[in-house]
Amino acid sequence: MTSNSLAVCFLSISFLASVAATAKEKATAPPFRWAYVKNETRVESRPAHSPRKPAIMQLQRGELVNVLGVEVKGASSWLKISAVNPSTFEAVTGWVDSSGIESEPLEHFPPDAELLKQLGGHYLEDIVASTTEIVRYVVHQGKRDSALACFLGTRALPQARLQIFQWSSGKYLPGPYLEFPASEMLSGITRMEVLDLLGDVNECIVTEEPFHSQPEEDGTNMVIRRMEGNALKTLWQAPLEFRNLASFPPQRQILEPPEKNIGAPGTVTQGKVDFRARGPLSEPAWKGKIEFHVLGREEPVDTVTVEKVCSWDGSKFAPLR
Repeated sequence: MTSNSLAVCFLSISFLASVAATAKEKATAPPFRWAYVKNETRVESRPAHSPRKPAIMQLQRGELVNVLGVEVKGASSWLKISAVNPSTFEAVTGWVDSSGIESEPLEHFPPDAELLKQLGGHYLEDIVASTTEIVRYVVHQGKRDSALACFLGTRALPQARLQIFQWSSGKYLPGPYLEFPASEMLSGITRMEVLDLLGDVNECIVTEEPFHSQPEEDGTNMVIRRMEGNALKTLWQAPLEFRNLASFPPQRQILEPPEKNIGAPGTVTQGKVDFRARGPLSEPAWKGKIEFHVLGREEPVDTVTVEKVCSWDGSKFAPLR
């Protein structure tokens, strides 16, 4: 190789290394603000600042994310954000329209390292601290200061944690928590949002949680919880999916009311939940179908439908079944 060729090769390598370093620097740019979804509308994160680009992730109400940059395009202002997918704990960088979210100064909420320091224990170990991802949500608590609901996950631990941090003595301190077994495919919570269901601005945490009881028996539950005292109280739980093909009854029997058949042997249930207003309340309304199956046949032999509003009784929502 001639000296000129070597020089060109060296310059090319230097240029590519410089571009790669610049790209890495931009990708790891530190956050300079926070933003959270304040209204009821879910906000879509896109790969570029254009509403025509397909969404790569949905931010749910109450979700708190890092802001990495700002760009103005026409009449719209777009924020470059870094969010964490709760189902996989994968960090995703994208762009959101600023009109759908509320911006907050960086000092209003502690960094991840401070939260892990507050938790102590395994979360102080280097391998855990360096691999833990945190999904954050702002939870309003009426006249009290807002809390942080944080869903933490790492491959270094066999469980994920839903941890509440409450404002006290000038900082966010650990409060109640729940732990969920985590697999390599999914965490214990696949979706989470914060809703004011009781009309008192003491918000509820609404989650979708997969379960697997035994082979051929699995599904996903929607769970509604709320902070009461120093505990997370479950106000309602109902399956969005429930597949129970682990066994089949010798004779098929359809129970009344039809929601009693949810989860019965030989059934597959699918449903969705809407929240219906009743005065200041928003009550869960479950609508779906239950299929009855027999061994050796793929198609159901019968199907029943269910639609039920689960009313608030003063302390919790009425059970679905």
